[in-house]
Amino acid sequence: MVIRGEKELHILVVDDSTSYRRLLSRHIQTWGGYKVIEAADGVQALDIIMNKNISMVISDWEMPDLNGLELCQAVRSAALDHYVYFILVTSRVATEDLILGMDAGADDFLTKPINQQELRVRLRAGERILKLEAQLEEKNLRLREVYKLIETDLKAAADMQQSLLPQGDIHIDNVDCKWFFQPSLFVSGDMHNYFRLDQDHMGFYSVDVSGHGVKPAMLSVTLSRFLSHGSSNGLLKKITSNGYIITPPSVVISELNAQFQMTRHDSTYFTIVYGVLNIRTGKGRMTCAGHPHPIIVHQDGQIDLITEGGVPVGFITDPDYTDGEFRLLKGSRLYLYTDGITECETESAQLFGEKRLLDFLCTHRTKELDTVLKELQADLVTWRGPEKTAFNDDVSMLAISFG
Repeated sequence: MVIRGEKELHILVVDDSTSYRRLLSRHIQTWGGYKVIEAADGVQALDIIMNKNISMVISDWEMPDLNGLELCQAVRSAALDHYVYFILVTSRVATEDLILGMDAGADDFLTKPINQQELRVRLRAGERILKLEAQLEEKNLRLREVYKLIETDLKAAADMQQSLLPQGDIHIDNVDCKWFFQPSLFVSGDMHNYFRLDQDHMGFYSVDVSGHGVKPAMLSVTLSRFLSHGSSNGLLKKITSNGYIITPPSVVISELNAQFQMTRHDSTYFTIVYGVLNIRTGKGRMTCAGHPHPIIVHQDGQIDLITEGGVPVGFITDPDYTDGEFRLLKGSRLYLYTDGITECETESAQLFGEKRLLDFLCTHRTKELDTVLKELQADLVTWRGPEKTAFNDDVSMLAISFG
């Protein structure tokens, strides 16, 4: 039988009795298909195992320096690239000794004096195990290759999605915009952006597509492109005989709802905040479709929540969306965020919550906007626990400071 590409199965026979060791080796060699290597003690055996392609070990339990049980433990602790089938040879028959040997990592036992036919049967059983182990390793290797390919593709998709987020060279008079974006996986169903609509107005949005992974990410990218080109495709600005008018947020959301309906085969929906801000006066309108309520923090500590809007996009065919009016004063800050922030959990499943977020933003209202977002991210990491490698949900926030 060929194991891992070898013409013969390499078996290491370990016994401090030269005559018994050679007798056992001759029996094995007469059956064919095996290459037998001998070791006089556990120390020599371990060196051979670490440097040669040994598939199976037949070792006496009682040996000086390093006995069979200790050799088995050393093999199981070694960083080998293949599995070694280990048979302990012993005259011990007590149940406690068998348990001790199994705990050390032994696969099988032979009792002295060894019966030749029993030895042959045990070798065949070991071969079957090794063959299954080799097949499993081959399948795992293929899976690792496939996973690496998928991971490469996902990283490329994540890079592309990152490129759709606000770019650092965007400058709009009278406003300072900062953001953070942390997918729970490679790609995210969250997306946000801000852009200039004309000399006096800017648009902004925050989207959270239901679910996790590639499918929500693809929809979030589609929505980003759809909204980013809204001024040219007639979604955000309507051409009139006198020039154009900026489309009210509720109308924009209604049109999105008409184009992105849930179906029997596609249950994906999304929440969104879309708003328009006059960058000269600080006045604006906003619609919140199932999204966490946008937060306005004024310099004096007063907090306003924008609650007007409607249901998430895609739920029903003809919802009634409404606009909420707001006013940013000099130094006021507007925060748009996804529910991954308020639903961030501790180990005991305690949520970060809206109140804690409001208190944080109010307490930090005098700090630089970039500092506020960095410290909020750090607080969320501490809240979820440093031992966790990722958030349970996508986490993102877009902040706009006026004046």
